[in-house]
Amino acid sequence: MVQIHPPLPLLLSNLSASKLRKITEHTADAGIEVEAVSLPEAFHEVSLAFTEIVTGGNLPQSKHSHVIELESTELDSLLVKFVSDLIFLFDTEDFLVGSAKVEIKVGPPFVLKGTLFGDTYNQSVHGYGVEIKAVSYHLLEVISGPPSKIKVILDL
Repeated sequence: MVQIHPPLPLLLSNLSASKLRKITEHTADAGIEVEAVSLPEAFHEVSLAFTEIVTGGNLPQSKHSHVIELESTELDSLLVKFVSDLIFLFDTEDFLVGSAKVEIKVGPPFVLKGTLFGDTYNQSVHGYGVEIKAVSYHLLEVISGPPSKIKVILDL
């Protein structure tokens, strides 16, 4: 079993009554559970949890941005594409998300458009948690709400 530091599960910062994100362990995986007032906020919270897994709990400042536009026939697949893009940006450009402003058109097709704000990863500045290899369809759940809820498993 992979141990993430600090040990999981843990409740993360910046919580309010309208949203909750929790990272949970699942064998060699980590799970993200999000509840928010809207689907765009839920996707935003997923991006923050992603970064907190990679950095061990730290969020970067918004020094750089990336425009994102994704389309899918299903909402579940849209989430998988979104997280896959986060992995790709980290693997190819060392980009960590500190904030995401997205809009989601409910379809089909489902369309996500927006901007990811963050910084170039620097281990001495941002810390180190674990590397995320892939996103899984196992136990995947996306409820558009309100409230919007997301459960997703990441392969570490």
